[in-house]
Amino acid sequence: MIKADDVLPPDLSRYVEQHSSSEPDFLRNQRHAAEAEMPQAKMISGAYQGRILSMLSQMLQPRVILELGTYTAYATQCLAEGLPEDGKIYTLERNLDLKDLIFENISKGLKKNQIEVIFQDAQAFIESTNLNFDLVFLDANKKQYLDYFELLIPKMSSGGIILADNVLWKGKVLNSVAEKDKIAAVLHEFNEKVKNDHRVEVVMLPIRDGLSLIRKK
Repeated sequence: MIKADDVLPPDLSRYVEQHSSSEPDFLRNQRHAAEAEMPQAKMISGAYQGRILSMLSQMLQPRVILELGTYTAYATQCLAEGLPEDGKIYTLERNLDLKDLIFENISKGLKKNQIEVIFQDAQAFIESTNLNFDLVFLDANKKQYLDYFELLIPKMSSGGIILADNVLWKGKVLNSVAEKDKIAAVLHEFNEKVKNDHRVEVVMLPIRDGLSLIRKK
């Protein structure tokens, strides 16, 4: 499903998706169900971005993954594909109304025993945990991206990766002040901060609504 906020034109997005590996059947079924039934289905990573998350995770082989923002657990399960047998993904969600759906979807996956869902405020969890992370998928409250980043960096392994989603915000980051879009302004500030932070290296990818790969040195 091509999303309205994809950076590429629809025909190129379709071509890219058609020439990338397909998602597993159980994930396709979950995605189709969400797209048909959920009013905010655009929040799901989607098949193409899901395959990117999966491949990056498989390349990194992270032992500890943190996801901020579970939603339907689609991206959760994509990220989990790269976990070694002793690895684990912790995924944080504040919306208790999603609890049944999240657990139902995870129960149909291949790595269900390696996924721990935590219904807690993301900032509070990061502040209190003693875990160190190899891979983080940042897809929660956009206005708190800077706060999350500062809390996460000390708890990232050297060489660890933060994947920050929606960093282009439908292109509004180009005119964040003029358009008076508060989220765009915050994301622009986040993008500027990360680019100039000596502790990390970053590459922003024009995928969907923008995905930054941030590597701790």
